[in-house]
Amino acid sequence: MERKKHALTNEKISRKFNNQFDLVNYAIKLAENMIKSGRDPRVKIDSQNRALQVMAEISEDKDRFDELVAPIVDAVQAQGSSSARGESSRKASRK
Repeated sequence: MERKKHALTNEKISRKFNNQFDLVNYAIKLAENMIKSGRDPRVKIDSQNRALQVMAEISEDKDRFDELVAPIVDAVQAQGSSSARGESSRKASRK
């Protein structure tokens, strides 16, 4: 099977955004989301470079953000620290 070469042209991608600044900010947020969610790229390219993978997704209209689920450990730690703060404030109010 022949692999399709991705030609990431500035013109094709730039048409989707008002300016280069918006494009770069969007690509950064999309790359962060890709890394944090741990998902694989939605397009097949020969590069492991996340920036190129994100730009290829944008070029092929396969860019979307995945929902990030907070790890259970973080939620338990947050709950424990808030209950500890509540105890210390109750102790202070009893004195």
